[in-house]
Amino acid sequence: MGLNRGIFITFEGIEGSGKSTQIKLLYKFLKANVSKKIYLTREPGGTKISEKIRKLVIKDLNEENNPLTELFLLFAARAEHYDLIKEKLRSGYIVLCDRYLDSTIAYQHFNGSIDLKLIHYLQKLIDKNIRPNLTILLDANPSVSKKRMHLRAKKLDRFDRESLKKMNIIKKGFLAIAKVEKKRIFVINGNADLDLIHDKIKSKVLKSLIK
Repeated sequence: MGLNRGIFITFEGIEGSGKSTQIKLLYKFLKANVSKKIYLTREPGGTKISEKIRKLVIKDLNEENNPLTELFLLFAARAEHYDLIKEKLRSGYIVLCDRYLDSTIAYQHFNGSIDLKLIHYLQKLIDKNIRPNLTILLDANPSVSKKRMHLRAKKLDRFDRESLKKMNIIKKGFLAIAKVEKKRIFVINGNADLDLIHDKIKSKVLKSLIK
């Protein structure tokens, strides 16, 4: 990837996998140890409009809505968000994003009814390159993830409340993507010790930066 170019790194995993915690830890580490500028963002969200769409998707939609409604809202949010990501990458930032395309595929295709060709078609309208430079996949046991979520201070949203059966489908979806995208996706045991996971992520990212 190189130290003189923008780098796009995404974090993926089921709810409660620890990805949001780990992406924040990596952000703090890179801010303190790397000369490049670091930008932390998330999906859906990242811009004023995209954050409003996030609220619609998480709080207002449910299983009774047409699956295409959710899909189009997600891509509407991404269209706005990716303009910002492109700007940061062109300026040489390391962009860390909590969820991206892999989540769309895992949730809307593997755990839903959306054809993969439609997802790729919509993605190409936004980003012809389609893939981040590096993706960190936190592969956690859904039962462990459920326990973590119930220990959180925040109220559970509709994705947090997914059944173990559906969480297993999503987990398998992520692993299916990782099997095809071995060079891009770095799979880590999300059930391991927090510090151990952080050390593995740091090592992988630092090695990627000097390639």
